[in-house]
Amino acid sequence: MKLMKRLTNKQKKTILWSLPVVILAAIAFITVPSLLPESYDSMKRSVVTVECGEYYEILSRGRVIACCNNINADTTLHAVSVKPDSDTERKAMVCGCWINRFTFMPSCQGRILTVSPFATDARLISMANRNIGTMIEKTIKRAEEMLATDIKRETEMDYYLNTHNVKDEGYNAIAAYAEENKKKKDSLQHSINLLKSLQQKKGLKIRRKSRYTLVYPVNAKKANRIACRILPEESGKTSRSTIVLQTKGKFMPEDANSLYGFDVFCLIPEKGDTISIAGVFGLTKNSLPSTALQKPNIFRGTTISTERHATPELLAPQGAPIFNRNGYFIGINNKGGIVK
Repeated sequence: MKLMKRLTNKQKKTILWSLPVVILAAIAFITVPSLLPESYDSMKRSVVTVECGEYYEILSRGRVIACCNNINADTTLHAVSVKPDSDTERKAMVCGCWINRFTFMPSCQGRILTVSPFATDARLISMANRNIGTMIEKTIKRAEEMLATDIKRETEMDYYLNTHNVKDEGYNAIAAYAEENKKKKDSLQHSINLLKSLQQKKGLKIRRKSRYTLVYPVNAKKANRIACRILPEESGKTSRSTIVLQTKGKFMPEDANSLYGFDVFCLIPEKGDTISIAGVFGLTKNSLPSTALQKPNIFRGTTISTERHATPELLAPQGAPIFNRNGYFIGINNKGGIVK
């Protein structure tokens, strides 16, 4: 206050006139980067690799008592076990990109835009919960038929092994096959016992369980893993085929570049336009996590409509960010589609 009293009227006017300029300059400093196109380097730095895991939990009165790998087309349960393991959980690798929450200002906080590699129909889960008793019964019947086949095969191979010796051609191969068949038979018997125990439970319900992990390279030989959670509050703001994740602790590498998704300009290319796709070459659903050690590349392609492109999967992994010919982010890849 004393300082303001010492200032002349002219100095006071100068300060008051300067305030809007300072405010506008600050706004411009924050928002202008969001209006600029991405360079090839910034496109690459926006790419992430995500490992996805999924299985189904079976609950009894709200308590998890078993799980399964999937629900088959014939509405039987696949690979039922007491808890998730390597046979129960389906795994896949996809690309994604760092994305800002707000349109015109840096606001990533560990947000990742990607796609779910597992196509799950909500109606299938609803139907399963209405008929879960029937599903378990059908699964037991199917497993018992498979078990009968394995028992018959075991009897036949036991006869062979008892009447031949290791000097016979093919004996070792038959012995190895017999061991694998025995493991499969024992596993089926265990599943049947578990399924029959489920029939005695009350209030059964099935639900989908998903797990997402950011896999990012520290150096050429090592990759770190950061757990992610789905942001349900973002589900209504993106296409149904995309999801928004957030890393634990809002982690984001120092050199990462977060993208802005906005519709202020007409950024969607028309048929035949050139696009750029940033992704890890050769990344597919079945890739190993070690693939994340590869550096992202930029691949050029063309659109076949306003919502689809013609770039093959090897060059356009699932979830890879896509940019128009001017370098503006327009969406991510989902089976040849351009989705936001």
